Amino acid sequence: MNASVIDPPDFQAATAAAAAAARALADLDLAEQEHEQWSMSECGFMDPEVQRTIRSASGAEDITQYPLHGWVDVTAEFHEACAELLPGELAQDMLFGLFEAMSAIEIMDPKMDVGMGFDKQDLPPPSFEAAVAMGVIKLDELTTTELIGIFDALFACFVSWLEGNSMDQVLFTCLYLHAPAQIQDRPLRAFCTAVRNLIAVVKNIIVMAGVNEEEDFQLYGNSALLSAEKAQPASIAAMLKEVEDSLVRKCKQLSSPDDSMSVVHRLRFMRHLFQAIYQVELMAGADSAEEAINDIYKNLNVASELMPLIRRTIDRGTQPVDAEAPNPMGFSPRIHDRSQPPTFPRSIKIKDRPSSYQFLEEMISRFKYACKIIRHKDYYSALNFFIEYSRKSGQCILSRSVLQSLFSSSIRLVHGKQPMKQFLRHSVQIFNSPPVLNAKHPVASDPKVQQHLETFFRYCINMNTFNQFIRICGFNRARQRDKLARLIENFDTIQVDAARLDSLMNQLANERALEGNELHATALKHSTHFSTWVLYNCFRAMLIFLMSGFELELYAVHEFLYIYWYPYEFLVGFLVSALTRTENILLAQEEYAEHQSKIQANGSSSGGGGNNSGKNRNKAAKSRKNKKQQRPYRCEIVYYHALLSLCGGMYKAMAALTKDGRVRLPMSKFDNEEIRYNRRFQPFVTLTSPPPVSYAEFKNIRDHMMRPSVEELYSLAAKHFDQARNVLESIQNPEQEILDLLQIARTNFVVMNVLARGHQKGLKRQPDFDFSKHNYFPIIKLK
Repeated sequence: MNASVIDPPDFQAATAAAAAAARALADLDLAEQEHEQWSMSECGFMDPEVQRTIRSASGAEDITQYPLHGWVDVTAEFHEACAELLPGELAQDMLFGLFEAMSAIEIMDPKMDVGMGFDKQDLPPPSFEAAVAMGVIKLDELTTTELIGIFDALFACFVSWLEGNSMDQVLFTCLYLHAPAQIQDRPLRAFCTAVRNLIAVVKNIIVMAGVNEEEDFQLYGNSALLSAEKAQPASIAAMLKEVEDSLVRKCKQLSSPDDSMSVVHRLRFMRHLFQAIYQVELMAGADSAEEAINDIYKNLNVASELMPLIRRTIDRGTQPVDAEAPNPMGFSPRIHDRSQPPTFPRSIKIKDRPSSYQFLEEMISRFKYACKIIRHKDYYSALNFFIEYSRKSGQCILSRSVLQSLFSSSIRLVHGKQPMKQFLRHSVQIFNSPPVLNAKHPVASDPKVQQHLETFFRYCINMNTFNQFIRICGFNRARQRDKLARLIENFDTIQVDAARLDSLMNQLANERALEGNELHATALKHSTHFSTWVLYNCFRAMLIFLMSGFELELYAVHEFLYIYWYPYEFLVGFLVSALTRTENILLAQEEYAEHQSKIQANGSSSGGGGNNSGKNRNKAAKSRKNKKQQRPYRCEIVYYHALLSLCGGMYKAMAALTKDGRVRLPMSKFDNEEIRYNRRFQPFVTLTSPPPVSYAEFKNIRDHMMRPSVEELYSLAAKHFDQARNVLESIQNPEQEILDLLQIARTNFVVMNVLARGHQKGLKRQPDFDFSKHNYFPIIKLK
């Protein structure tokens, strides 16, 4: 039953009467301060000792003792007031509305009141000291079966913590983690100490990366337990190694050392995993980022090789008996229930051991893939890597945080100790190679040019837009969209500044031409390098923002038309234009460099040395003949051409389906398409390039496009899907995404042709849009 808020007159009258009675009692209490209104027995304090303590002066001064107020039994009045409410109704008061009702704690509700989970006969969960005193846990001489069971359970708790559960409700249910120093068994003490330090290291990495949200990870737990023993992560590897060597020596003396070696494999796995994660934390102070990442990669390789050995021996350890406890010995699932704030989830299901090791294996693979970021020395390739990694890393907050830590140790440093400003300068030089950023070019020494460049890159650093774009790719997919909306607004000021810089370069070109410095004038003339670079990154952010709505299932089917229309008419075309312009700039520079070398060669030949100069000219001609023209973005341009055709196909298909009556539209009195349109494109309004498109302009374009018949619209959609198919088939060595898009284009081409011939003409059913193959483009399925 839906909850509703009522305001019954009787209830309001009762509330007013109660308030009046309370005021009268307060006045009476002030007037008769020397007289007790309620006796101690009426207040419920029947114990004579308690009464004497309260009456005494010392007891009256101690605020921690029983309250001195008189308690009134309002049970009958409470039930009488509740009788006026039907199930599901709420009583509204000045200080208790819907907001307070939603955040209130329902006493005696098992979902909210932790005390309701206990029976009266249940004993309180034992602490570490109590468990030792009762003999519930062992501190020494644990068998290999018990050690394997505890180690596997702790790995399962660690994985459950990374998945967003409370540290207190998963990891610190293990009593051994409360006081590792008191454990006498060396393998168990070393392992528990490593887990304690691993918790601290992981928390530091996630905090420093700053890409976590409240739904990803709970940073805060029982900090008193973590601070009880000082963390010494630098000594963990040596301690684990010492225990390993000791166990290996013992194994050589045993006739069947398989179980003992299973313990060794887990200790070794913990050592290498801990070293890899700890080295990530130390990346900020590393002298050489490449050497540090190589060491991380070596540790990850060893840990990955140990994983099959560990997974084969899971059944050799003690297995969980209780559904709540991950291991029979050493765990107390409810030990922290009384210390939990009510916002934590009460029902915790710790992952089973095979799934936990599967998670760890995949996490190690993601770490190894993240190490490849060191190869990407410019912003263009680094951003591509982050976007791809975001698709593959899933919801693992530690994997995303590790990549951020490997790439950027602070807001102004990347790849260890490289300044962000230097990184962006190098990125623009790699992207479209402006002559002003080429140290060997004479124009680079011009003080005015350098002053303008310094101002522009300092502004980029202060705005933090480019660094923030990469950081946003580290958040979970849902949060990325929210943050991209705010990031896109920041691009407008950088666009203006980049256009101003290009304009200044053109003015300097005119000045140098008047001075007779043709070399500088040619290098500075028609400069659009910086605005093209900024616009390209802005267009990418806009496209990711818009298309991520399909992945997050934010759009209704009737909205698909204008969502696919905008990339088709604007975004994808602008991306292709920006990349094509960049390639043309690179080609023009290459031709200019060849022209200059030819002039120099002719000059040297006229100066003498005929045979040698002739040989040099022939060699230069052969090298130019064999040298391919620079087309670094050809593959991406082809990919965007395919996206352009797919967006056009979906746009025309949705128009045809809407005109054919196959798309369910909302009722007009409950819907306003203009408001929805403006809401979807709200982040783009502040941008000057591309200019914002109003709803009226979109409506005119749509009305003009929908003038042809339904059959013609279906044929136009099929034509677009056929173009996409031809472009995708031309890509050599396609990746899985290209193959999936190819299947979507082929299937939708067939469906559009079938509908164009009049299939199911009398049956107006909305087709299914299957996004299982690709997050942005569905397969249209007729029912």
